[in-house]
Amino acid sequence: MNTLELVRINLHGVHDQFTKTVADVTQEMADWVPPGVAHPIGERYAHAVAAEDWLVNSLSKASAPWFATTWAGKTGYGNLTLAGVTVEEARAFRVDVNTLHDYARAVFASSEEFLNTADLAEMERVYDMSAVGFGMLPAPIWWSAFIIDHLHDVMGEISILKGCLGYTGYPF
Repeated sequence: MNTLELVRINLHGVHDQFTKTVADVTQEMADWVPPGVAHPIGERYAHAVAAEDWLVNSLSKASAPWFATTWAGKTGYGNLTLAGVTVEEARAFRVDVNTLHDYARAVFASSEEFLNTADLAEMERVYDMSAVGFGMLPAPIWWSAFIIDHLHDVMGEISILKGCLGYTGYPF
C-alpha cells in the first residue's frame, strides 16, 4: 500500500462514518441550541461540509468552492458565511438539514473522485497553510489533518450533541 491509497481509504472511511452519524439528524435536532456556548448540530454539520468543499476545491483543485458556484443557494444554509463567526452567530445559525444532506453527499463524492483519479505525485504536493499558522504541509499530512481529522473532530461534536438529545451518536 502506498500513501495515496492510505489517504483514499481513510477519506472514504471518514465520509462513510460521518454520513452515517448525521443520517438520522432531523430538522429539530439540527436546530436545537445546546446549553453553554456549544454550537447546534446543524451549524457543526454545515461547517464540516463547507470546510471540505472550500479546502479541496480551492487548494487541491485550484477552483472556486461549490458553495460559491455550483451549489450557491442550494447548500441548505443560504449564503451565510461559516468562517469568522461569533459564538452568538454560530448558535443562531440554521440549516435545512435535508438540503445539507444532498450537498454533503456531493462534496464527499467530489473529494473522493479527486483522490481516486489522482496519481501518486499528488502526495508529493506541499500545501501552504501559513495563513492559518501551520506553515508548509506535505499533502498526506494536509489531507489527514485538514480533511480527515477535521471530519472526525466534528463528527465527535455532533455525536455528543445527539447524545444530549437522547439519540445514538456514532453509528458503530
